[in-house]
Amino acid sequence: MHPDFTVLPTDLPATFVLADTAGAASWARTEEAIASVLTEQEQNYAKEFDAEAALTWAAGRVVLRHVLGSVLDVDPAEIEIRLDSAGKPRIDDGEFSVTRARRLVLIAVAEDPVGVDLEAVPDHAVAAEALTLLQPREREELESLAEADLPEAFVRVWARKEAFLKALSTGLARDPGMDYIGSGETPQSPHPDVDIHDLVEGVPAGYRAAIAFNR
Repeated sequence: MHPDFTVLPTDLPATFVLADTAGAASWARTEEAIASVLTEQEQNYAKEFDAEAALTWAAGRVVLRHVLGSVLDVDPAEIEIRLDSAGKPRIDDGEFSVTRARRLVLIAVAEDPVGVDLEAVPDHAVAAEALTLLQPREREELESLAEADLPEAFVRVWARKEAFLKALSTGLARDPGMDYIGSGETPQSPHPDVDIHDLVEGVPAGYRAAIAFNR
């Protein structure tokens, strides 16, 4: 694994890699790094965004290719990443999921279909406004909390929910308010084949993360 990436400790059946594209892994934002591993199609796709968003997306894809290259023992530039019918990136030799939050990129590589999500803890106003996106029981649980506890509790639920939807390969095309996952200590999966877990160890302060496996 690249020395500028952090492999998170875990007992779960996946490899988790965290990279700071504005810190130790800032090299991933350079023109040289981008041109050396991204396909022409990927580089053109990045140009559809504004300058900063394009650089953030491209750096995340550089990190992803290096992580997959290390796990699969292949040249990062030679990995074929394709989009399925739902727009989810896939490879032929395994399953992975990638998430970005501000400057951080978190990648999970596993044998089973997997979804991972990393979220920065928002301020209270953002969390309160976003409650309408949750399932009614989840909303009730969070509305009962003290004001100071809401942002962290909300983002914990949201990370679980996004990970679950990614594992289903639907993403937010499926209404996030449909399924109850809960705000308690242990996530409750609404699907018999999907396991949801909070990621804690190695996740930086101010962020929350979750992973889901579709067995």
